[in-house]
Amino acid sequence: MALASLPRIPLGIFPTPVHHVADLAGTPGLRDVLVKRDDLTGFAWGGNKVRTLEYVLADALSLRSDTIVVAGGPTSNFAALLAVAAAGQGIDVVQVCYGDPRAGAAALALSRSAGAQVEFTGSADRRSMDLRAGELAGRMRAEGRRPYVVPRGGATPIGACGFAVAATELVAQLAGRSVTVVIPVGSGGSIAGLVAGLASVDGDGVEVVGVSVSRPVAEIEAQVAKRATECARLVGAGGPLPRWRVVDGRGPGYGGGWPEADRLAGALLQHSGFVADPVYNAKALLWLNDHRGELPGPVLYWSTGGALAAADELTTTAAAIAAVGEEATS
Repeated sequence: MALASLPRIPLGIFPTPVHHVADLAGTPGLRDVLVKRDDLTGFAWGGNKVRTLEYVLADALSLRSDTIVVAGGPTSNFAALLAVAAAGQGIDVVQVCYGDPRAGAAALALSRSAGAQVEFTGSADRRSMDLRAGELAGRMRAEGRRPYVVPRGGATPIGACGFAVAATELVAQLAGRSVTVVIPVGSGGSIAGLVAGLASVDGDGVEVVGVSVSRPVAEIEAQVAKRATECARLVGAGGPLPRWRVVDGRGPGYGGGWPEADRLAGALLQHSGFVADPVYNAKALLWLNDHRGELPGPVLYWSTGGALAAADELTTTAAAIAAVGEEATS
């Protein structure tokens, strides 16, 4: 398998465990599920993007890059992890965020603490980040520097290799059991790598359902299909891609502020101690809770992490409650 020959910087603690949970939230749709705990990857504050980072950072080093230009919003777990890991390798990081400068996001504060230079596009369109990152890299090359551009979420064929490894890990843990994997989908790199990796191992009994939290289904499905095919070629996977699909779990749009998902996140925390961030996991678990009966066989939920966004949400909510209380007593 060509995957073993690709540059990799070991960062995480793998394999992450698979836990059987009898009852996640006190709701029928989240009983008797397996949970793949990628919130426990072991580097910094963890999360599934540690897998992506191991290959993206190694590729940048192999190309002798001196600066990584990464597209990542203020709450980007991946961009913050990248800033921390790159600092340890002596590589500069420029993080390009959408919108205007604002405080309050723990991930952005950590990026800056790790030494990343942060620039804002001034546009609310998240696609503006990738455009600005390309422009910055072009200016750097004209100055004789060697930038390495990373799109949102590290969603490249190289970045997807981290989840191709995860597919091998999962199949070994399942020991022949058939499951339906449900995983949150943002930029699509994780699900693309998982699908590509399953094509290289005996993953016939695994079906993958991605829950899109930000992009329309048709748009993200096309991107996932392209990246999965490219990643499969890169890792030398000769078999057909497994069964996979993407469903719509966006709710009111990207980010938090979905009351049903927020209520479920609260139930998860109180019922089983499971921390679900408002951007990815709360939405994907809400979809699973509502559609569990439509899925064949046992279900494995892939927990992707998101502790920083969950902390931001809890802090914001607590501040809002406190402000209402102060107004009521004044």
